[in-house]
Amino acid sequence: MCFVRRRSKAVAASAIVLIAAIIVAIILLATLQAALTSESTRREQNPAYVEGQPNVQVGLNKSATANNLTFRVTNVMDSNEREARHVWTIYETDRYAPLNPIQGSKYVIVNVTVANAINGTTPFRYSDVVLVGSDGKAYYANYEASNASCNASIHDEQLKTGGVCDLYIAFSIPDNVAPARLVYEASRPVIIVDLV
Repeated sequence: MCFVRRRSKAVAASAIVLIAAIIVAIILLATLQAALTSESTRREQNPAYVEGQPNVQVGLNKSATANNLTFRVTNVMDSNEREARHVWTIYETDRYAPLNPIQGSKYVIVNVTVANAINGTTPFRYSDVVLVGSDGKAYYANYEASNASCNASIHDEQLKTGGVCDLYIAFSIPDNVAPARLVYEASRPVIIVDLV
């Protein structure tokens, strides 16, 4: 009888160890799946960009006003440029280090100035800014950096009366793709800035 009881306990202990091993394997498999759904996987899923209508088109260093917001692109930098690294280290040293992309990709840092064009608050989200590459695909913002006075506005997604923010937006794109246009999709008409 005692032998049967010990054997039952051994079988139960083995079953618990097996169940624990299966749970660990499932967790590891889920972690691996998340790692495989990396930037390179998302990059392959970037759709061809379809231009919104109506739109306002301007060039680099030109301002466009639509939907109570004035939007201007002042600079486009590769993350390997000294100026881009300097800007990012000033603003974002303790939040993240986005300037080390995965193999086969690079970061493009776009310096954007946004200003409230009305008396009252106006919405602005940097996630509504899309980079269109020379491959015709849409790339969405990965990170933003701004000075302390703009951080609250960017966090609240609102610009107050007279509010002006100078921010840097980082986009991850393939090495063989050049930035072609920057689009602010939340405005009506849509604002398109030609970068070339």
